[in-house]
Amino acid sequence: MRIQLVRTLQGGEKLAGPVITKENEILISEGTTLKTEYLDLISFLGIETVCIEDPYEEDETPHDIISNEKREEYIEKIKSILEKHIYHRGSSLREIEYVAEDIIQDVMQADENMVIDLLERESNLYEHTLVVTKLCIIVAKKMKLTAEQIYRLALGALLHDLGLRYITVPYINCDINELSEAEAFEYRKHPILAYSVLEEEKWMDPFVKKMVLVHHERRDGSGFPLKQKTRDTECGILQACDAFDCFISGMECRRMSIQQALEYLVEGTDIFYDRRIVRVIERLVARYPVGTRVRLNTGESGIVLKQTENSIRPVIRILDEEDRLTEKIYQLNKNKNVSILQVEN
Repeated sequence: MRIQLVRTLQGGEKLAGPVITKENEILISEGTTLKTEYLDLISFLGIETVCIEDPYEEDETPHDIISNEKREEYIEKIKSILEKHIYHRGSSLREIEYVAEDIIQDVMQADENMVIDLLERESNLYEHTLVVTKLCIIVAKKMKLTAEQIYRLALGALLHDLGLRYITVPYINCDINELSEAEAFEYRKHPILAYSVLEEEKWMDPFVKKMVLVHHERRDGSGFPLKQKTRDTECGILQACDAFDCFISGMECRRMSIQQALEYLVEGTDIFYDRRIVRVIERLVARYPVGTRVRLNTGESGIVLKQTENSIRPVIRILDEEDRLTEKIYQLNKNKNVSILQVEN
């Protein structure tokens, strides 16, 4: 399945998940084949994206470090620990150490040269927390950080958005700059709220608490809540990884494509984000995730089937005029004369 912009749909696509209104009511059920009149209704209600079935999914090989089963298990553990703390004040967050250790072990055992597929998706606070943690650990591993640094970074990533549970303003797939002054003020408090809560956790390294406090700060001092020009490597990794996953999941901003998110990171190099960290993310994350439809310089259209060790040169299988998979395959890391011109909707 994949997330697709409503304005790019043509009708005939099959929903892989229900279309839900802003009031959390099911508008169109999962499995429905979209008609053109449905698209007009969805657009009228301000729904920008839907989840549709990927007709080529059986032929695709996504690259990830954590299996789908473990992913769901981690998300549930993170949710359970954080919500127990929120709803039963005084309950320690120390259980999160075990989750950090398990995720670190999974990531450290993975192939260091693996290019991973991250997809645009619907926002979920706990899935976002897991993805940011995983990404932080991979980046830290590639940058040769010490075991102690990686452990602190994992804890900071797992707790970085705890403060969002203490605010009531909207922050999912919305432009924070469009909030009222009062709403924006409340939203920008969430790192401070989390830091205040973590002050009670006497077992926790103070540097972990600092990472949570500064995860929205930027190198040029334009971030919040304190407008600090942080230079600590671990803080920089968390800031860049959090921003990147926010871009593609619609957490605290409007959702955008992987390609746009990578371009935003690059444009912010040395201004908002550490150059070394951005370069690692560029090499690590697939610019064209598995399932992406692309047009090549040969004039052909194709589907990304799997990744190579080059994040911008995957394996492409060509489509015929009726959008059926052919036997023609390009391994772009080996065929230097063929390149991707653009992503097709």
